Amino acid sequence: MAVQRSATAEPSRHRQGLRRADWLLAGQDLLRAGGVRAVKLSALTRTLGVTTGSFYHHFADMSAYLDALAEHWGETQPAEVLPTISDGPPLARLTALEALHRTNDMEPLDRAMRAWASDDPRAAAAVREADARLLRFLERAFADLGFEREDARARALLMFSAGAANIYAPWRIDGTGRRRMLAVLTAPGR
Repeated sequence: MAVQRSATAEPSRHRQGLRRADWLLAGQDLLRAGGVRAVKLSALTRTLGVTTGSFYHHFADMSAYLDALAEHWGETQPAEVLPTISDGPPLARLTALEALHRTNDMEPLDRAMRAWASDDPRAAAAVREADARLLRFLERAFADLGFEREDARARALLMFSAGAANIYAPWRIDGTGRRRMLAVLTAPGR
């Protein structure tokens, strides 16, 4: 759900003034690249070009960091991002959500978070929280399009499921397919 990439894209932040969020975004880049096994202190410091002292300024240890990384993905980022696209016409909101997901390279991060969640309670809680927020966002958009509550929920579940299937399936839903799916889900009387 993130709209920011890591501090690695901002060389001026490498040495001075790293924020807690910079560490978390760098961790997300490591998750994208190699899953939770790739998230190591040495990889983080190498990515950010800093020493471990900066890490310990923000986190007590690696376990606390992983707690924060999961929370950032599951709670903080959705709470920050979804309100930025929650206004305006419902179809525009749905389109904006899809664009955010695509342009921020979210599929590898979603895949890594879900794999991590399969055997880690903190990651599982983060995935459940992010999924619940996303489903509420989708359901509201469909309700705002005029669908009754049950139909809005069904459409939200279908759209969410198609997105999740795209993460794992051997096929990709291209832009034309996504637009057609959205047209079908938003058409009255279906």
